[in-house]
Amino acid sequence: MKSFLSPIKKTILLGTCLFVLLPVTPGHAAEGLQRLRVAYAAITAAFSIPWIAKEAGIFQRHGLDVELVYIAAGSRAIQTLVGGSIDVAAIGGPAGVDAKLAGADTVYVAIPVNRVLVFTVAEPNIQRVEELRGKSIGVTRVGTVTDFFTRIFLRQNGLVPDRDVMIRQMGGLPEIVAGLKAGQIQGGTFGFPAVLHARAAGFRVLVDYNTQGFRYPLSSVIVTERLLRTRESAVRGFLEAHIEAVHRFKTDPNFAMNVIGKYTKTADRAMLDETQRVYAAAFERIPYPNIEDMNLGITQVAETNARAKGADPKDFVNPRLLREIEASGFVKRLYGEQGK
Repeated sequence: MKSFLSPIKKTILLGTCLFVLLPVTPGHAAEGLQRLRVAYAAITAAFSIPWIAKEAGIFQRHGLDVELVYIAAGSRAIQTLVGGSIDVAAIGGPAGVDAKLAGADTVYVAIPVNRVLVFTVAEPNIQRVEELRGKSIGVTRVGTVTDFFTRIFLRQNGLVPDRDVMIRQMGGLPEIVAGLKAGQIQGGTFGFPAVLHARAAGFRVLVDYNTQGFRYPLSSVIVTERLLRTRESAVRGFLEAHIEAVHRFKTDPNFAMNVIGKYTKTADRAMLDETQRVYAAAFERIPYPNIEDMNLGITQVAETNARAKGADPKDFVNPRLLREIEASGFVKRLYGEQGK
């Protein structure tokens, strides 16, 4: 996050030029579909719903031609969103908050997962947290979900990040696993299914953050207010497709496992089964961006950005379209009269 604000300010200044080069007016495929460029910020099951919607043809059923783009780290995805090169950012953490405080018009329209399904693992010979002193832990990038919770974990156990334990940016979750196996780092923080790969390779879980009761935007959908104004129907279609894809994820485990396996390059069916079961319970049927889920993210931003102190969570979320979708009966038609 320390390196985020300056680039985002520059990106905002260049935004107008980029929007000229990359128009935000609807792009149309041959079938008359609205085109959306959607970025996901990590190769983890937390961002698998756009994969499901793409592979199952759900986006097309909702009038969309979606191009999926992998942009490692939420801060980079948000910079690209503000610049206009993508339309939707599926990220974890508060990079959208940081951007808005810097003058961007980012807004959270959905939070599919508000639980912290993240783990810190270590070499098998490390039995206690204190034994990490003088060693290195890998995260994706500074300011990301993996970085933030690693620092919380170390501080809770009396260790000072970057002094007692070095935090190393590895770029992505697969790179963290590779770094562990190569001995470049002695610990790493990530989610599913990367944690299962690490566990299978003999590394042990030191902390399961989900057991600590955090509420946090682990998986979120962020757009710009400009997109909401100019292409509301496309955003609505994306959210409807997301809700339908969550239903498919929950009710068709084999399909969900196949898709997760394809995107994460995981062939182990036991790993895929565990990943699907965990996230089938974690994904919200209606992914409202509740303000309670934003508080810890705002606290995270406030560590390096004084403007976040005292910020109102309501300023960063817009649940209107999801409320309208629920009121239309769309979710009940998917799940039956149980609705939500």
